[in-house]
Amino acid sequence: MRIVCASIPGPGHAYPMLAVARALAERGHEVTLASGEEHERDAARAGASFARLPSTQGSPIHALRLYEDAAASAEAFLADLAALAPDAVVHDLITLGPALAAEVLAAPCATLVVHGLHTPSRDLPPFGWGHPPGRSPFGRWRDGWMRRGKLRDMTRARDDLNAARARLGLVPTERLDAQLSPDLVLVATLPSLELPRSDWPEAAHVVGPCLWEAEGDPIALPAGGAPLALVAASTAHDEGALLRAALAAVGALGLRAVVTAGKGAVPAALPPGVVAAPFAPHRPILSAAAVVVCNGGHGIVARSLSAGVPVLVVPGPGDQRENGYRVERAGAGLALRRPEPRAIARALCRMIEEPSFRARAADMRAEAARMDGPARAAELVESLASRRREKTGGGQVPAPLPNGGSLSTARPIPRAPGPSRRRRPGAA
Repeated sequence: MRIVCASIPGPGHAYPMLAVARALAERGHEVTLASGEEHERDAARAGASFARLPSTQGSPIHALRLYEDAAASAEAFLADLAALAPDAVVHDLITLGPALAAEVLAAPCATLVVHGLHTPSRDLPPFGWGHPPGRSPFGRWRDGWMRRGKLRDMTRARDDLNAARARLGLVPTERLDAQLSPDLVLVATLPSLELPRSDWPEAAHVVGPCLWEAEGDPIALPAGGAPLALVAASTAHDEGALLRAALAAVGALGLRAVVTAGKGAVPAALPPGVVAAPFAPHRPILSAAAVVVCNGGHGIVARSLSAGVPVLVVPGPGDQRENGYRVERAGAGLALRRPEPRAIARALCRMIEEPSFRARAADMRAEAARMDGPARAAELVESLASRRREKTGGGQVPAPLPNGGSLSTARPIPRAPGPSRRRRPGAA
């Protein structure tokens, strides 16, 4: 079967997609990775062909028009996608243009979520807040108030999405989570990082972490017998504040450390026993590390826990605060609100000295080893594509492209959401 895997460039999103693409290729499918040109070599390593995903962000970063940009991306990619004639498309959560193009072509689509499931729940505060569900009357009121605000935001987003859909000739949707496939959502996290909820979506499956080891020269570990910390700054944001605070804490404690600077600059002055690089493969470092300090991007959190190393999260924007809360809730690390050297030093001492953190991280390593996230994701995508082939007899139904081209298929009417059944995270 022909599968297209589409993701924005960048480690946090493209690397999990590359892991899924490799698993699909290993199952004998014809896989194409659609992403930025910096991942063309990675696509070859994954056993996939490569297609450049057009960059069509027309709105400024301070005033993004996400769905208008997604419609432009779909229009720019539509002819290329039609030529690939995919049996299924897998798209990253925020790479919506290829998903819209797939719907125009009536190709089945799966969404890859690279952190915990973020859809609203009647049982939880909105995703990203990083707080436990309220138990007191005030806490329950607070959660409800926040959910109502989130509902208003999602309604406005749905209206913007429907404007983009109309531009592509697609019928409007009533779904508030219409960025996600109604048929298959792959949640690339650990079950221990998910939260219990009574309204788990039937299409969503926790497959496990989808890890990809980037190319790069390994870094020599500092000599000595002190515990080793990996300080891994964000690959999406310049988090110099974390690097400065973590280095001060490591120096005060006399720890050894390896620093990967992410988007930040490599510090010019380093304490004794500390080495730094813009990037280094994390696997060999984690095999020797006692603790990881990071901003809480899901990639480094999942990789660290999959290696059995507890995590100290000092969160930045996006999903990082939520990831920090979930790590702390699981007992596999701690979360701080601000990058303050003394607080980081106290947290590091506690995590190194108290064996419960290492024991819980070891439990999560065993959990990850049992799952094989990329293989499970590939299996589910294969099943989705097979159902499409059974319905069409292996062929496609011609219909005109919106721009007058000739390669397309009939457009489906989006499926209305049905009643949710209670199911536990990770249930297939």
